[in-house]
Amino acid sequence: MKVTKIEIQKKNKNRVNLYLDNEFYCGLSLESILKNKVKEGQELTKSQIDFLQINTEREVALSKAINYLAKCQKTRKELIDYLKKKEYEENIISYVVLKLEEYKLINDELYVENFIKYKTKSQGSRKIAFSLSQKGIKKELIDKYLDDFASDSSSIEKVALKYLKNKELDAKTKQKAYRYLVSKGYLSNDIISCLNKFFE
Repeated sequence: MKVTKIEIQKKNKNRVNLYLDNEFYCGLSLESILKNKVKEGQELTKSQIDFLQINTEREVALSKAINYLAKCQKTRKELIDYLKKKEYEENIISYVVLKLEEYKLINDELYVENFIKYKTKSQGSRKIAFSLSQKGIKKELIDKYLDDFASDSSSIEKVALKYLKNKELDAKTKQKAYRYLVSKGYLSNDIISCLNKFFE
């Protein structure tokens, strides 16, 4: 089969459309084309095309994913969304996710544990749970780790104390403090209990 056209995709300059014998054949990463020195007019065998589509695409996608994860820890869903934006095929995405789970570079359970430990210093369980669900974490996994921190009252007191610093402790401030703590994801009963300590 003859490569009759290599066309940069309009929506993604890092992807190309590969035409064989004047017909569209598939989309590939530009890096795959350059790495294998594919040019217009070149004859390709079926095995060479398969190699381009699978092996090289996998290699390039895996490299991009590792670079993406190097910046900061991500959830499984965030990685999948990233690769979808890069317009990789489902089979390539599945391969990359599986490999990175094997390498322990993706671990949703560890992500949840670390996320909750960090966020409970300044946020309530409601906001933390919402943030994690937006990142594709299942409710059972969120509840598993969040239950251990839900009863910790030191967090809300620290956040409240910081908010109330240098403020007049009157009814108006109490209402504002209540709304502020709600926005931070703390539960109503915990907020009232906390504020009553400061507004006795």
